[in-house]
Amino acid sequence: MRWLCLALISIGLAGCSLNQAETKTALVQQVEQAGAGDLSKASTAAIQQWLAKHGELAKEVDRSCRPIRERATANWADGTEGRLCEAARSVTAFSDYHPPRDDKKY
Repeated sequence: MRWLCLALISIGLAGCSLNQAETKTALVQQVEQAGAGDLSKASTAAIQQWLAKHGELAKEVDRSCRPIRERATANWADGTEGRLCEAARSVTAFSDYHPPRDDKKY
């Protein structure tokens, strides 16, 4: 019985350590203060939709993310800052694309 109790307590403590709240980076705080709300609970798609309405901020975030990406760990992309940077990259990639025009008249 003791072993069962100890096992359950150990599993519970391990679960608690996995769910620790991550610290908010300055970049995440900046976007939240700009009106995005709590990004820790937002998906990449939701952040992307919000940034699409705030194009200049998306470009600024993408520029700020470049050096962070270079030194990021493998699980960084799963965190709030990683999702924010991925969303900003997606928004700016599509906003900067302008298909070539030709002056052909059909």
